[in-house]
Amino acid sequence: MAKDRLLARGVTGTKRQRSGKPLAPQRRGGQAAAKPSGRRARAADKGSESEDNVGDIGDLEHRYGTDTDEASSSDEDALLESAAEKRLRLAKEYIGKVKASTEVDSGEYDAAQIDRDLIAERLMTDAKERSGRWSRRIAASFAYPVEEAKAVRVLRDGHRLPVTSVAVTPDGRFVYSGSKDGSLIKWQRDSGAKLKVFYGQNRGKKRQAPNYRLGHCDHILAIAVSSDSRFVATGGRDRRIHIWSVDDDTHLAVFHQHKDAVTGLAFRHGANQLYSCSADRMVKLWNIDELGYMDTLFGHQDGAMSISTLYREQAVTTGGRDKTVRLWKIADEAQLVFRGGSTTDQHRITKALSEGRSEGAEGPHAVVQTPLAKTATAAHADTLRRLAAAGVEFAEQCIDCVAMIDEETYVTGGDSGALSLWSMHKKKPVFIHHVSHGVRLGAGDEGDGEGVVDGPPPQPHWITALAAVPFTDLFFSASSDGCIRMWQMRPGRAPGFDLVNAIPVTGYVNSLSVCELPAEDPMSARRDIVLAAAAGQEPRMGRWEKCTARNVVKLVHFSPLPPTKARS
Repeated sequence: MAKDRLLARGVTGTKRQRSGKPLAPQRRGGQAAAKPSGRRARAADKGSESEDNVGDIGDLEHRYGTDTDEASSSDEDALLESAAEKRLRLAKEYIGKVKASTEVDSGEYDAAQIDRDLIAERLMTDAKERSGRWSRRIAASFAYPVEEAKAVRVLRDGHRLPVTSVAVTPDGRFVYSGSKDGSLIKWQRDSGAKLKVFYGQNRGKKRQAPNYRLGHCDHILAIAVSSDSRFVATGGRDRRIHIWSVDDDTHLAVFHQHKDAVTGLAFRHGANQLYSCSADRMVKLWNIDELGYMDTLFGHQDGAMSISTLYREQAVTTGGRDKTVRLWKIADEAQLVFRGGSTTDQHRITKALSEGRSEGAEGPHAVVQTPLAKTATAAHADTLRRLAAAGVEFAEQCIDCVAMIDEETYVTGGDSGALSLWSMHKKKPVFIHHVSHGVRLGAGDEGDGEGVVDGPPPQPHWITALAAVPFTDLFFSASSDGCIRMWQMRPGRAPGFDLVNAIPVTGYVNSLSVCELPAEDPMSARRDIVLAAAAGQEPRMGRWEKCTARNVVKLVHFSPLPPTKARS
């Protein structure tokens, strides 16, 4: 009964509260019971104020705080006004930096360039970069002869055998090069000094087991540097991937999961995640922070020859003689297969020549070219006409190299000498530039056109290396024809690219690496670029040919031209 009486008392207490006679607040565990809400709560508070005439600080402020309310509102207005003034000041500083970045050497301002670089345009550019599409147009700023470059340096007396790979650190301080002698050399970019040599092991001692902690015991075929310039990864014919420290010049780890030669390495931008491809047809993922293995990707029907990646968790690989390009979406555990194997026949050559005539010097895709680039363009058109007259066809049998321009666009090159531009939205190339580096004519050909018809069949200079400045309209291609070619992406919706510059380099260019140096002003769109080329007497993957050249690393430092000179 006592329990029932207590329950009844609680019920009657609730009823009394609803009838307008408030009860004393009940305490549970030293805390006051929750107050009623709504009109009854306001009525109860009013009654208590009339009885006790006391309250807390909040009540006093509500009853007597008219002046304080006005003061607080005025303070808030002042804070809001100061924030607005701060935003206005920052906007003015932003516009000032944009104008400073587009200032011409003569002290005047180019109105058109300033209009293009206003805040709205810059925000659109940033949005495009975040979406993964290229947006910055910088190729025209480097369309000048290489003799006028800021620095041209040849790094020699380093490797005994042909240089097969090269990589520039993202901060632009060092250059790493690998060779068929198994050695890895660290160079100072500014001075060209040799800082450190990691010698390869002697393969002549067959009885002695190689110590893989000391380095490679066979050809080095690939080099990659992490985006934070802390780690260097090297891979070679000994099926090993070695990880080195940039700051300490020490060996950190060795990975031996591949079953054949490691042909390509690429670090994901913004993360120490390494992608590797191999002649064993597998693509592997590595966590360099933990120095551990992550995953293996399968799909290629032939050895993967090259790999490229940017910021997203995806990579593009070329399958060599399976004539496929595969885009690996690692997060989705999926892959997109793109079919290559294009043919350079009479119909396609005629179409390419007609497109070139329709554009012309004043066409919609007219570009600024150096004298050497103009000569190369005229020679290319003449070569196409001779091939069309002779009825010669080149079929792409192997895709050797790839470079990503943005997250959705990439370019490939192969043994047919054709540069193919791809989009992840189409299974076939959206644009093909046939015989980009010319052909090898038969012996005794004087360049008069008779050698193609009557002499031995010509062979194209296959594309041996590609490199691109990410999210810009600039990329490079190399072969054994004696020139590294600089290409500019066409504006608008029409896909394609045009030659703007050519850099003379003798020998087989087995690897290219391009780095956009950090600018002093982060708002400036004008930045220097450094191009590194690994040149040698032999191709990277074999010794079926040999030429008279020196085994060197060539560095070219480009400084952008002012806007007015770039457009003239």
